[in-house]
Amino acid sequence: MCGIVGVYRPGARIERERLESACSLIRHRGPDASNVFLDGTVALGHQRLKIIDLSDSANQPMATDDEQVVLVFNGEIYNYRELRKQLSDLGHQFRTSSDTEVLLHMYLQYGRGCLPYLRGMFAFAIWDKRRQILLLARDRLGIKPLYYRVHNGGLSFASEIKALLALDDVTVRIDEQAFHDYLTFRYTISPLTLFRGVEKLPPGHSLEFSETGVKVERYWSLDFGKSQRMTDADWIQAFREKFIEAVRYHLVSDVPVGILLSGGLDSSVVAAVAQSQLSKQIKTFSVAFTEGGIYDERPYARMMARHLGTDHYDIGMTAQDFIATLPQFIWHMDEPVADPAALPLYAVSQLCGQHVKVVLSGEGSDELLAGYAFWSQFKGYNRLKLVKKLPAPLREGVIGRINSTFFHSEKVDRYLQMSRHPLSRYGVLAPSFQDRVFTEEEKLALYGEAFRTCHLQDSVDKVRAAYAAAEKCEFLDQMLFVSMTQWLPEDLLIKADKMTMAHSLELRVPFLDHVLVDFAARIPGHLKVRKNGGKYSVKYILKEAFADMLPRQIVEREKLGFPVPYAKWFAGEMRDMLHDVLLSQSARSSGILNPQTVEGLLESYLSQPDGVRSGWDPEAKKIWSLFVFELWRQRFQVSA
Repeated sequence: MCGIVGVYRPGARIERERLESACSLIRHRGPDASNVFLDGTVALGHQRLKIIDLSDSANQPMATDDEQVVLVFNGEIYNYRELRKQLSDLGHQFRTSSDTEVLLHMYLQYGRGCLPYLRGMFAFAIWDKRRQILLLARDRLGIKPLYYRVHNGGLSFASEIKALLALDDVTVRIDEQAFHDYLTFRYTISPLTLFRGVEKLPPGHSLEFSETGVKVERYWSLDFGKSQRMTDADWIQAFREKFIEAVRYHLVSDVPVGILLSGGLDSSVVAAVAQSQLSKQIKTFSVAFTEGGIYDERPYARMMARHLGTDHYDIGMTAQDFIATLPQFIWHMDEPVADPAALPLYAVSQLCGQHVKVVLSGEGSDELLAGYAFWSQFKGYNRLKLVKKLPAPLREGVIGRINSTFFHSEKVDRYLQMSRHPLSRYGVLAPSFQDRVFTEEEKLALYGEAFRTCHLQDSVDKVRAAYAAAEKCEFLDQMLFVSMTQWLPEDLLIKADKMTMAHSLELRVPFLDHVLVDFAARIPGHLKVRKNGGKYSVKYILKEAFADMLPRQIVEREKLGFPVPYAKWFAGEMRDMLHDVLLSQSARSSGILNPQTVEGLLESYLSQPDGVRSGWDPEAKKIWSLFVFELWRQRFQVSA
């Protein structure tokens, strides 16, 4: 795990000092070694966190002997040993035992065609002097971030935006459409970022840049095809075997590995499988809030740690700790992602970094195996199925006429309208996603003078487009596709990378091993969400596959997510800070938001009774999103 930065600017030389300055801004990603490569119009920089092959000979940038091909790489190639053997059989010779050198030789052998062979998480850049091409690539699920900017005939890239901006003299301005989307989702969707002109390379894509321009191509996509026919028992056994294999790959390391153990099902399964594969006692880590109740799952994490016999560490986070972490959260995230769970992740990563350099987590299981409250979205889908069963004359002639005459129900009108389309269109017609913070109408009322003349696309169109891309799939798979291509990479994984790497800690996510993902996408829906009586059981296959390795209480407990009591603190510990940030002179004069609307929203929420406030309250999410945005805007000095 490392940090990479670089630039290719045909016809212009790159200053070493500027490149080294950019590297210094991401030193936290790799404090073990820092090196640069310069060759006229090309400059590559690397900050190394030593995980595999701890020798200096594995440092980067790594080049061929003639320096015609040079690589900077962030991540891990878990199957590098098998690939190394294949390459050796083809005549390749190696001078290190690193996965970096294997990746370099894979490119020499296959060019861009090497990407399908790679099993791991990665973001890398290869300068090919022979072809005068800079190749960028990002892993299939978006575990590792990669940003780029095309400017003045050149292309610059980096693991973090702050390093990218340091490569050029840039006037930092907000991207209006990205901000519009942020207010709906609490994050931005690739390729946009909130920095105008800075883009994210989407997951599963590569980019080639040369004097002729930029070419971005997809090399992998999620396929929910259901061609395999197996019994439920065979599916469960096969899933167990493939997950154990994925964990085994994710334990490959020359430094100690730990586990982020929340006490929930996903991390408990990861910990159980990992401990079963190791002869040494593994270290586990958890964090909670001292508020107690639903905000403290440490009793379950400790139960699981005792069950496995791990060396367990945990910490409690107070309101004061949360507030003190805000500046680091804003700085390390680069652009606002209004996910409050990022702050406790930052805190527990600091704890982990005192003991290990690598941790595994259960991230991605919910998106892969339907762990969220998807059944609530099934209700509307199932209602529509019932409506469609009615003969069209009864629907339109009787129900429609009665509703228009007597009841005037918008919901009935909506179901009647949707019933005129195939069931597969339900996701497009009534898009379901994690949360909608602000509606389109609310956003337009919120904007200040700088945004009132902008022509902005309806943000939900991006969700509709994702549903349309998966329209041939079952409805459950459509929802999973949207979650895995938007919510997962743009919120969960970017948060996971930035908060752990802030403490020079490598986070690995075995549930997102692409071989496992490809397999899990084919699992029938009834093995993911199963109705038992009046209730739904989510992640059914995961529970069945690993029930023998877990305490019954862990398997049967309901999922909480990671609730954060920030809304309770708004009227107390954070009240003055909210006013000082959201109603500051800087915020008022930016022209981005209407100060009166923001003040009205804030005062309306703070006037509610204490018992009403929770992090699930839509109004609390709105204030938190605006608060995070304004902290970011001031920290990075972004103008409209």
